Amino acid sequence: MFKKGKWLVLALCLTTALCACTDTDGTTGGAVPGGEPPEGQAETQYDYQLKAGEPTEVYDVTFDQMVTVTVDPDSTRDGANELRSDIFFDNCSFDGGLTVVGDYHAMISLGSGCSFGEGSVVTYRATSSAAAREVTLEDNLVKLFVACEGVDVETESAIGVLTDGPDIVLNGTAYSKSDLAPDADFLGIYSIYEGDTMTYLKLAIGEDDSAEILD
Repeated sequence: MFKKGKWLVLALCLTTALCACTDTDGTTGGAVPGGEPPEGQAETQYDYQLKAGEPTEVYDVTFDQMVTVTVDPDSTRDGANELRSDIFFDNCSFDGGLTVVGDYHAMISLGSGCSFGEGSVVTYRATSSAAAREVTLEDNLVKLFVACEGVDVETESAIGVLTDGPDIVLNGTAYSKSDLAPDADFLGIYSIYEGDTMTYLKLAIGEDDSAEILD
């Protein structure tokens, strides 16, 4: 059964005005956009190392190579909300894709001004096999909040993908809020393992933090 929590309120805060932001036009722990990647990091030009409890905002950047977001290990399965990893992108173009790496308690938000190039996808992977297969809805999952069009998510791990309107694609299946939850504030699609099989739960979510599992 889905357990209500405080993550939705925090998600809404991310889409409006984040506080304590850092690095609005660069990377945290990686290369400067347009510059040379650090030694040993040739395949990842843009690398954001998140710090738990320190929200990050990124605006107006065109990423011509893969962007990697790494969740702080202090964002734990049962951690307090103030120890969550948060990053908010807006008016950013992801021409080389976006990869999110981490196990628990992170919110990655894509504002309405973001866009993805042809063939560019969001990939999520857990850092441990236990997190990939043993996370439940009652745990602090990694969540991707989508307010822009054309987001295609690929994962073999448990994750929550939320949208306030735009259609989303998760592991090859398209989900439409207007079809599945037209009267709700948000549609959430959660990938969860049951044994060795990944299942997908659809939730209609309200601004009051209510949630209803859809058929």
